[in-house]
Amino acid sequence: MSESTSPQTRAEKLISFLIASVAILAAVITTMQTYSAGKGNEAKRASSQFAIQAMQAKTSGQTRVSHERQGAYQTWYELDLQALGAELAGDTAAASRYRAVRDHIATLVPIFANPYFDPASGFSPDVAKYEADTYVVESTRFTEKFTAYNELSDAWDDRANIFIVHLTLLAVTLSLYGLSTTLRGVMRGVFIGLGSVIAVIVALWALIVMILPVPTISEDAINAYADGVGKAWYGDSTGAIADFDRALFIEPDYANALYERGNAHYFSGDYQASLADYEAAWDAGREDTNVGWNIGWNYYLLGRFDDAIVMNRRVLRQDPSLLGVQFNLALALMVRGDFAEAEKEYYKGVNDAVAEVTSAHEQGVQPPSSFWYYMDASAQDIENLLLELDGNAKYWSQVPSRNLIAVDHEQLRAQARNMFQLLKDTTTALEFSGTAPNPNVTFTATPFQFAQEEVDENGKFVRYNIASTFPSGINEMVILFDYSGAVTGQSEIWKVYRNGYEDPTLRVIGTWKLQESGGAAKPISYAYSNLFIFASGEYTVELYIDNHLVRRGTFIVE
Repeated sequence: MSESTSPQTRAEKLISFLIASVAILAAVITTMQTYSAGKGNEAKRASSQFAIQAMQAKTSGQTRVSHERQGAYQTWYELDLQALGAELAGDTAAASRYRAVRDHIATLVPIFANPYFDPASGFSPDVAKYEADTYVVESTRFTEKFTAYNELSDAWDDRANIFIVHLTLLAVTLSLYGLSTTLRGVMRGVFIGLGSVIAVIVALWALIVMILPVPTISEDAINAYADGVGKAWYGDSTGAIADFDRALFIEPDYANALYERGNAHYFSGDYQASLADYEAAWDAGREDTNVGWNIGWNYYLLGRFDDAIVMNRRVLRQDPSLLGVQFNLALALMVRGDFAEAEKEYYKGVNDAVAEVTSAHEQGVQPPSSFWYYMDASAQDIENLLLELDGNAKYWSQVPSRNLIAVDHEQLRAQARNMFQLLKDTTTALEFSGTAPNPNVTFTATPFQFAQEEVDENGKFVRYNIASTFPSGINEMVILFDYSGAVTGQSEIWKVYRNGYEDPTLRVIGTWKLQESGGAAKPISYAYSNLFIFASGEYTVELYIDNHLVRRGTFIVE
């Protein structure tokens, strides 16, 4: 071999070796790409199967519960009322027949069995527990498996796609090696060197991808989580927390378990623990509006008003349509003492609410039930604040301690009352007229007095016995007040709340028929039936004239 051809031969042998090495590397990566794509497809099929099973479990379970609750139990309840009515009328034979049919129905469906129903308790079936056992736990388990396998599918697909990038780069490497055979001198070395650098980078990159773990599916963690969701569904917060603890012991970064444990702590009244779990869920990847909403609300309850404002604004940037968060932002601003900004945000929320109702009516539909819930809840939040400032917070109130509120309490009371009136008027006006409230109502009423009618032995009225607290067993209440500025034909709406929640069966809707001014006695009652009475609790009565709240008052039934 001559000296002039020897280097050329060595270069060609080197290039051949490099090409063979890259070809082997490409074959390995191709195998891994095929394997990853197959695992991704396998996980995708599993996720689709679990999605179908979750839907089937939920749909069939809801149908079953609805049938047993609305069909069997409603029939049982009506027969029970018929038996009671017959017994009160002295027809014991009819009462016995009604109860016989009623008791037979109780043997037909599981909702009447223990631990869901005890007829002697006087309570309706524990539907929430029955729902949990019937479909909530199972559908949750399938949903979590769907989510887990979907994430697994995405991870394998991402890995397969990275391997495709590797193969593309190796194709470039082979092209550089091939071109180097047509070159001489320094340029040949450059092409060989560049191709080799790419090959080394691809080899190291592929090795890292192969070593990195893909998400794992922990059946035990999912099962513990699903059990916790079931317990939380029927109000067993302590049991739910224990189940979520088990899930998090297995999977410490299980974001859904952190979030649901936060909910369980929240309903237990431990807002600090609740906040810690919500923040951990956020850090674990659940940066959605539900988590942010709850973080902001817990900040408010714990007196961290600056943090509440920041988080509420962040959530609203994600979804500006969240009316509840809009009013939470306004509330936090108000409690911090930013009265002008708070009023601006309250009016923005009100204007958004009017626009939503207008848009819904233009489309021939009604706003969702959640709309009315958050309108009512936002007014209730202000009322809870006012009660706390007065040292009269109720057990159902969710409100920061007044000791955490540094702003002048009198100024805060003044604005809170105005915003409470705004929300009450807006909610009622939108519900009954679909428009913003009328600001020109002249009707005024004196504070309500609550009374029971006293009659003589002939049933003739004797007098009103006025009180603020009444014994158990009453089925009618009379509201006494003086008024002025009335206009015949104005809309008249009465709402009655028990322990903070409206009893829609006591709502009265009509038009004002009395003269311009005078005294009035308004009965609110269950007197249409001899079976219903006012349950024990605190009752708040509200009077709206032309959708404007003109007076509210409170009485207690022992």
